[in-house]
Amino acid sequence: MYVTKHKDALEYQAPGHHNMRMYRIQGQEVSPLNGVWSARLELEPSGYVVAKASPAAKLYIVERGTIEFSVNLETVRIQAGDSVFVLPGEERSFKEVNNSQAVMYLVMLENYS
Repeated sequence: MYVTKHKDALEYQAPGHHNMRMYRIQGQEVSPLNGVWSARLELEPSGYVVAKASPAAKLYIVERGTIEFSVNLETVRIQAGDSVFVLPGEERSFKEVNNSQAVMYLVMLENYS
């Protein structure tokens, strides 16, 4: 069993991510989870990610706050309990829109077919 306590999660940085903190919670250097990894994303007021496509599929699940999510030409607002799945190669961006902290979980599927 591999447990990551909130206080022990490893913070990491990613290009194009602004006014936010990201913590790896499983996979990569944290646990032997292979082909998939997960993170907790804490967006500060007005935190955002610039539009970019990725070769990995991504599942985002909102825990707290309101986030405006854009994939290709479609934009939606999502809140606690909502989720978004982004296919490999789809350009996505998102931002916190209520001027308060938002929290999302990310599950990155590196070998999604």
